[in-house]
Amino acid sequence: MNSQKSINKNSSVLTEKHILVMEDFEQLLDSGIANQTMSDIASRLKVSLRTLYEIAASKEDLIVSTMDRILTNIAIQAVSSIKDISSPLARLKKFTEIGNEAVGPRTQKFEADLWKIKGAKEMIDYHQDAYINHIKKFLDEAVQKNEIEPIDTQAVALILGGIAREYSDPNNIDKLEHSPESSSNMLTDLIIKGLAKENNNE
Repeated sequence: MNSQKSINKNSSVLTEKHILVMEDFEQLLDSGIANQTMSDIASRLKVSLRTLYEIAASKEDLIVSTMDRILTNIAIQAVSSIKDISSPLARLKKFTEIGNEAVGPRTQKFEADLWKIKGAKEMIDYHQDAYINHIKKFLDEAVQKNEIEPIDTQAVALILGGIAREYSDPNNIDKLEHSPESSSNMLTDLIIKGLAKENNNE
């Protein structure tokens, strides 16, 4: 999850109109597009086929680009939400709570298609790597401020940064008692509380 930029190669040339179309397309996914062509989608969105191709070269690319934009916006929200929090551990908790929205209801509609689309894994890897880097930074700062004991922060960041993706795997969703987002928040909270020194535990 990248807090500063999107992996979408067309993101720098997207106009306000393009963004509105992508927002409408996200809503369209709720009703399903499995057997629809780009022409069908353009018709349902009430835009020209040319406009749709300005955003993405195919239906699959459009799905990936829309998901990329959602993840980028979640990252921006996560970073913005912690700017006034002084405690690194508290920043980590808030940051991961919002980060876990990446597997919430807004993105679940993409899951079945995403795992089959070429380029989707690269896009998700890109955001996850940035997400993990942020988590490691907060953990390093928590060690420096004596909020947690010295640990292998990279190892812990990899776990915290990978929970949501693991739980959102179609092979795992049905095994969970709760949603991927709720399950991710539960385990993340347990880990963070376990790391905190006794005087920092709420």
